[in-house]
Amino acid sequence: MAQDLSCRCGHMGWSVETGAGGTHVICYCADCQTFARHLGQSETALDADGGTEIFQTLPDAVRITRGADSLALLRLGPKGLMRWYAGCCNTPIANTLANPRTLPFIGMILPPGQPGFGAVTARVNTAAARHPVAQHGFAATGAALLGRALKARLTGRTGSPLFTADGAPCVAPRVLTREERDAARP
Repeated sequence: MAQDLSCRCGHMGWSVETGAGGTHVICYCADCQTFARHLGQSETALDADGGTEIFQTLPDAVRITRGADSLALLRLGPKGLMRWYAGCCNTPIANTLANPRTLPFIGMILPPGQPGFGAVTARVNTAAARHPVAQHGFAATGAALLGRALKARLTGRTGSPLFTADGAPCVAPRVLTREERDAARP
């Protein structure tokens, strides 16, 4: 079943096919918090403990349904995750690896409490949480992610709406300066 999501202003929309399989996690890492804070979205994208809800799935389970002209890409530094967002209103959308061929993976960022993506099965990287949060499910989450990615590579399911056929991001990334990154750190 496809779950439809949109940015805060409604210009951009996307859908996620949850029947393709995925893992619903909450990540408390400083980088996820920095991304939300840099976009000015910490009040809407993070839960009370600083967690980001993420549905980890395969990139070909995602479709941009409207407003693709607003798709924007940020990196917190020259290496690390690609962090996608709606440039029209700075709504966080997803995280991917820089090279989609390495590991077919997309972490769709969900509004806190978003229904339709199953129960939260893991709370990870909790050392950076605002309040004490017990970490659980890290190993199972990693195993599920690797299993899905391996199956996708073996079956040729490596397409992504965020990258061109040759593996380049469909929009140029903006890399934060050290000063910008430090200013947004929790």
